[in-house]
Amino acid sequence: MLAETRRTRLINQRVRAILLAGDGSILLIKRVKPAAAPYWVAAGGGVEWTDIDLIAALERELYEELGAVAKVLATAFVLEHEKAGKQLEEHFYVCLLQDLDLSKRYGPEFNDPARGEFIPEFVTLDLAHLGAINFKTPELYDWIALHIDYLRSIQLQPARF
Repeated sequence: MLAETRRTRLINQRVRAILLAGDGSILLIKRVKPAAAPYWVAAGGGVEWTDIDLIAALERELYEELGAVAKVLATAFVLEHEKAGKQLEEHFYVCLLQDLDLSKRYGPEFNDPARGEFIPEFVTLDLAHLGAINFKTPELYDWIALHIDYLRSIQLQPARF
């Protein structure tokens, strides 16, 4: 439903959460695959035809990958790039974690050992800790580093839920 065609090429849309935990940390997913260095990604994934919009896709992905519910606060940025011959458009959103129950995670990635491990990890929201991990998407690190004061200020506000 949300895939677009530009210049006759299919654009695969994805959604990602810059998921603030509310305690001065950010929740990322550490990916561990055989014969590869670990790397960290923002939770999220592909938009499906049943998703009514990008926010619905993000909410679904957060629940699938983390058993998480989050409040979407703002659009962060959109990254357009190509991967494995596919044109991707990734929409990153700033979100505040509301609930987390890892026992509710589900999806094919958790049943296929060849896909490696998906390890939720809270990382302190400062440049020293963030700079010490291998972000798969360097643009994500760059955006967080540039907006770190804004992200910290959100975490200092009392939760409204």
